[in-house]
Amino acid sequence: MDRATAGRSVAARVLVAVEAGEHADVALEHATRGQPVEVRRAAWAMALGVLRERARVDAALSMVLDRPQSELQPEVLAAMRLGAWERLIAGTPDHAAVDQAVEVVRALGVGRASGFVNAVVRRAHLPEQLDRATQLGQPEWLASRWDDRYGPAATEAWCARGASPPPVFLVAKDDAAVDELRAALPEANLVDGVDRLLVIAKAPGAIPDVPGFREGRFWVQDLGSVRIADLIIGAGVRTVLDACAAPGGKTLRLAAHGLQVHAVDRGGPRQDRLFHAVRRVGFADSVSIASHDWRTGPLPALPWFDAVLVDAPCSGLGTWRRRPDVRWRRTPEDLAEVAVLQLQILRAAATHVRPGGVLVYAVCSPEPEEGEGVVEAFLGEHRSFSADAVLHTAPCVDGEDAFHAVRLYRGAD
Repeated sequence: MDRATAGRSVAARVLVAVEAGEHADVALEHATRGQPVEVRRAAWAMALGVLRERARVDAALSMVLDRPQSELQPEVLAAMRLGAWERLIAGTPDHAAVDQAVEVVRALGVGRASGFVNAVVRRAHLPEQLDRATQLGQPEWLASRWDDRYGPAATEAWCARGASPPPVFLVAKDDAAVDELRAALPEANLVDGVDRLLVIAKAPGAIPDVPGFREGRFWVQDLGSVRIADLIIGAGVRTVLDACAAPGGKTLRLAAHGLQVHAVDRGGPRQDRLFHAVRRVGFADSVSIASHDWRTGPLPALPWFDAVLVDAPCSGLGTWRRRPDVRWRRTPEDLAEVAVLQLQILRAAATHVRPGGVLVYAVCSPEPEEGEGVVEAFLGEHRSFSADAVLHTAPCVDGEDAFHAVRLYRGAD
């Protein structure tokens, strides 16, 4: 019997970390740092594959388990999920999936459970009838919300697309960079109606190895995120406050169109990524970066800007295709809690919009508590602002994340 492959062992450890509350993308970055390319690819594909199909995997395990999954050791559950996913969904031959699940649980230090894992993975099967939420691959509360809001057919189509990895969107710095990217990636296509944006079905290996990346000729940014930045571009704007800027995609998009951007975030690793992105792309002259916590109020000295962009911290539920673990870590109660913070940030940042200026509020979530609800509360308090345009990208059809954004104009106070 072969030992567990390195990719499987890493993927299983990531699943244990996710069960403990860590974000999958963060756990994968940490766990695969310094690993060979083939191990990185296998670990990412397996861990995210299990998380995308968690609803069906857990349904299959529940058919043979004699206890709730919550009573299992995280390492045992991770090995079972990985083995069941491989055997029932990924198409790994039965004997290999079972043998590797056993080797994985041994590699995780709980070899005494190897017989139990063997029996469960070997016998696991999908029920003949799946409930609606499991069919969609979503928690029940989200499935019900989306069925009510978008209709069953649109929700099914969205969730079916989300069962596979999303495409990769690449933003070119300028028109010349578009030509360079198309030469380097012949499979890349221009996105209709969005300038300097290309899409490929999947990442061509490591993005930093694509010609032009290290030279700052392009960056990765979701289509929905690009469209939010474009709500500001061309609206008679020269100066922009990007109030929640990290990791920096919108800041780069705005600067690439000739705007002066003051990029603000709370600091930490995400702001470090923003700083390095601005330096890599060569926008240090048009982007200034500062740390600020909007919970303390507006910026010191109350500077005014032509436009303020508030891409507020949110539940992240609109990113579930890229970050499939996010839907399993959220509850309906989280939405009301985060809306309080979002409104607080919006109030403080809006202070910096000059009369006649533009305010864009956005969240990477389709849920109304975080989108429409926050904007309605803000407009009820600030009569000088009025809504001008709304962008809602759910249910997603082009592989983008699900965003909600509103553009507001500030009149005379």
